[in-house]
Amino acid sequence: MTRHYDEWVLQDYLDDPDSVGDRAELEEHLAGCAECRAVLDELRAFEAALAGDELWELAGDAPPREEETPEALRALADLFEREDREASELLGTLLASPASFRRANITSQPAMRTAGVVRRLCSESRTLRERQPMHALVVADAAIAIGDQLSPERYPSALIDELRAAAWLERANVLRYLGRYPEALDALDIAERGFARSPVAAYSRALVDYVRAVVFVETERLDEGRRLARNSARVFRQFGEDERFIHAKIVEASVLFDQHRYREARDLFLSLVRVATAVGQGATLARLYQNVATCHLRLNELDAADTYFERALSLYRALGLETERVRTQWSVGCVRIARGDIAVGLGQLREARREFAELGLRSDAALVTLDLAETLLATGTRPAIAEAAELCGALVESFTAVGMTGHALTALAFLREAFAAGTATPDLVRHIRQYIESLPDQRDLPFLPPPRL
Repeated sequence: MTRHYDEWVLQDYLDDPDSVGDRAELEEHLAGCAECRAVLDELRAFEAALAGDELWELAGDAPPREEETPEALRALADLFEREDREASELLGTLLASPASFRRANITSQPAMRTAGVVRRLCSESRTLRERQPMHALVVADAAIAIGDQLSPERYPSALIDELRAAAWLERANVLRYLGRYPEALDALDIAERGFARSPVAAYSRALVDYVRAVVFVETERLDEGRRLARNSARVFRQFGEDERFIHAKIVEASVLFDQHRYREARDLFLSLVRVATAVGQGATLARLYQNVATCHLRLNELDAADTYFERALSLYRALGLETERVRTQWSVGCVRIARGDIAVGLGQLREARREFAELGLRSDAALVTLDLAETLLATGTRPAIAEAAELCGALVESFTAVGMTGHALTALAFLREAFAAGTATPDLVRHIRQYIESLPDQRDLPFLPPPRL
């Protein structure tokens, strides 16, 4: 056979060789395939390291600390239950309104300085990431501030460390959604240090590694991202965390996509659909549909791309996931344009641009603007060219607002001058868009005009 075995089949074989239906065929393949043997060896080494990791060693082999006695643990559980109820009452309607939440200034109120409030804020921030990412960031920062004020006389020190780390992890996740990647990595470093004392530090570390992997993939650090994604997926599988396992494998498939291995990426995404359906998480299934659609789009399989984008869009709408809904709407607009339905596609891009701006996602709004400009220029009509010039003329201000580098501003100034001189072309806009998109991990990369210019 010529195909390679995927990682979870090899993991099943490692866990229980007899559980693999075609064991003899697999072993014959392993005998002649160095690549699959290497993956199996990597899995075996990872399991050995995980099993021997001192971070797995709970306090059962040592004399229990005072806070770990059964009576103390029961008292702590009762405290958590009471604090969770109180946090719901204290925060109440404040979390529903960004303005009300800011005015309340909860970090200055002693009654708010409880573990229950930190947990509730982290949970609320997770809920808000998609729909109101800027509000989610404020809520996560409040969790961090309150976590720093928790009393060591009220809670075990390890618990305080874990709550603080969880808040920093949530901040990192929101920053990732906002495209503020260097800040997200800084937050992850702090979260990782906080999780170090956890009795299940291997799992907590996997949570951090997963988010870091996503950031690495977004910033073109593909090999590091794939390694972290694979490692975190293995830990999630060990803990029976099926949904997190799927998410980590999605990151791995995304690396294949970014390496232009679109068919392999599509097949890996599709292989996860069944698992995601069994888990019953609509958001995960929507993301898989979106990723499958993007692979089809890169393969110029426009009908299939359209079908899967519409499936994703329908789920995002039903779930109220605004950020991903707008990103998918952006993709649908691009498909419409590629299929020749220019007017409809432009309308969808304009709407995506407006909604990104309202969500505070200025980098995404700017990239949609460049997609709009490219398409408008390609029509060749004077009104369309004038609109493209106007849109691009405002980008310097937009990119300054999100902290882009001087090189990015140089590229945009070059584009603005090209419009003024009447030399702007769709190829030039596309060239600048690709350059701008590459900047998060290449801030020192100077802008160079296309060779023919």
